Amino acid sequence: MKRKGLIWLFALLWPLWSAAQPISVTDVAGRHVTLPAPAQRIVLADSRMLLAMSLLHPDDPLKGIVAWDDSLQTRAPDMGRFFASAWPRLSKIPVFINPYRSMFSVEQATTLKPDLVVFDIGILPKLQSEGTLPLLEKSGIPVIFIDFRQQPLKHTPVSLRLLGAVTGASPHAERFIQHWEQLLQRTRQRVAAIPEDQWPGVVFENHAGMTGMGCCAVFGRNSFGAFIPAAGGRNLMADKVPPQGADISPELLIVARPDVYLLSGADWSQRGSPSQAVPLGYDATRSSALPRLQALMQRPMVSVLPVAHSPRVMAIYHQFYDSPFNVIALEAMAKLFHPQAFRDVDPQADLEALYRDYAGIPYRGLFFLQP
Repeated sequence: MKRKGLIWLFALLWPLWSAAQPISVTDVAGRHVTLPAPAQRIVLADSRMLLAMSLLHPDDPLKGIVAWDDSLQTRAPDMGRFFASAWPRLSKIPVFINPYRSMFSVEQATTLKPDLVVFDIGILPKLQSEGTLPLLEKSGIPVIFIDFRQQPLKHTPVSLRLLGAVTGASPHAERFIQHWEQLLQRTRQRVAAIPEDQWPGVVFENHAGMTGMGCCAVFGRNSFGAFIPAAGGRNLMADKVPPQGADISPELLIVARPDVYLLSGADWSQRGSPSQAVPLGYDATRSSALPRLQALMQRPMVSVLPVAHSPRVMAIYHQFYDSPFNVIALEAMAKLFHPQAFRDVDPQADLEALYRDYAGIPYRGLFFLQP
């Protein structure tokens, strides 16, 4: 039987086989977790995991989700509206406060009778110090930790494979992972051929304008910061701030004198303070987003940089930093850093293909922007 036929046979038989077998996995935290069967009632500690779930269940990304946090309301309302337009029952899913901002209620979770709770790895220390994780384990509720955020280039395929295993959707997960790795390797191979003395110096401002016109929080060597060297750039803040990033002084920014300036942006209008960010996302257009980008580059501490008056500026959708579609942000960065080496790479077309071929929902919006 040909390889393609074997894949389809595996996909056909997988639900029957997996339903009869306990599922044992090792999560990103190194914890060994066993489920008696694929999870049917899932609590997502970050509702932005919805995009990952859409890759596992493209016909119904809400399948099995019995509760989630308020991130789709406060951090990514455009994503919530986008998916709700196709699956209106999204608005009926019970919502709790994001566990980074409050204590995760085991009692509330227990009433939902979940057979799985999914957290991101960044919250593990908090759950341990509060005693929440031991209490969940004592209650018999399986918990797994995934990571699209801290070490995305390492943990994205691991995390999606985990989610596929515990939901009985491994064939869909593997299909996406294969394509994700192809895109990643294409970028890595081309970057490897570019001498490092030709790599531009880069500063990546985190949630630029989210709380006003101040400056600047930047990414360190983790999260979006890890994409800079992977795309063939020198992360000028890698050794200046902690790995997850921090605020820097205008003086440090001016001394860094970057060749490329990146900003993360999103619709943060629901966070409780006026946002001046570039409102990239599912509802964005160039005409709505460009004036914000121009205004941010005119801030006094930024406008003095030579790069502020060049085309080597890009706003990138903030939610890419916590998404399996992160490889598209990497492509966009690599093309900005090295336009000749990536002249035939089209991040926009690749992004549209991911929605069309894997997420089960038509593409809409604007996710990266240059002046």
